[in-house]
Amino acid sequence: MKKMTLIMAIMSLSFLFIITPTRTFARAGGSMGGSSTGSSSTSSNSSDNYDNYRGYRGYGGFGRNRFSLVDAALIGFSGLSFFHFYRRNRRENYKIPETYDALTPELNTHFEPFFYKVEDAWTKNDLETLKTLMSPYYYAKQKRIINGYIRGHKIDHLDGLVIIDLEQVVTSSDEKVQVIVTAQARDYFQYDNKPESYNQQIQEDTNIERFKEIWTLVWKDETNLQLCNIKTIG
Repeated sequence: MKKMTLIMAIMSLSFLFIITPTRTFARAGGSMGGSSTGSSSTSSNSSDNYDNYRGYRGYGGFGRNRFSLVDAALIGFSGLSFFHFYRRNRRENYKIPETYDALTPELNTHFEPFFYKVEDAWTKNDLETLKTLMSPYYYAKQKRIINGYIRGHKIDHLDGLVIIDLEQVVTSSDEKVQVIVTAQARDYFQYDNKPESYNQQIQEDTNIERFKEIWTLVWKDETNLQLCNIKTIG
């Protein structure tokens, strides 16, 4: 009875984590949600990790040591659910760093055109260009998102995208730089398999929204930046 009670408690806890609502992410990095959207996301720690997980399970030997296998599966699933819940909430509640300053002259010259180039490629589902602008690890994460858009017959539009303010985070890292971007845009999806009236309605229903993100980058050389991560500031 105690064993069954424990199993039921774990299953209930897992179910609660599963049904916790999540936001949809649209813009580069998964930072805003599509038609009331933002993205990129996705972002910050200074790593180039993007909070995105894949799960899979395998079956084998069912019937031998049945209780142990079931217990291990349930406990493992609960632990993974809790970890995902914790990481997601940490991402959504990320706060602006306390130490920041104006961009260095070199970064000030190169960041703004780089920012617009990334966002332009994102709104065209242009994986070839994004590959040249992102670190391999971060690109692999974003490629999965873009491929999902392509399969869903949708493309992310950013009308009126404009930078409002740029600040540089003061970090101890000599390799990576972090830029706090304040910008605004009308961010919404359009679908190539929907009638024009449907897409027009989405556009009309979407307001211009301001957003703030941290972009983590490295210098590929003296004049070219590479994007490692985007983190939304809550």
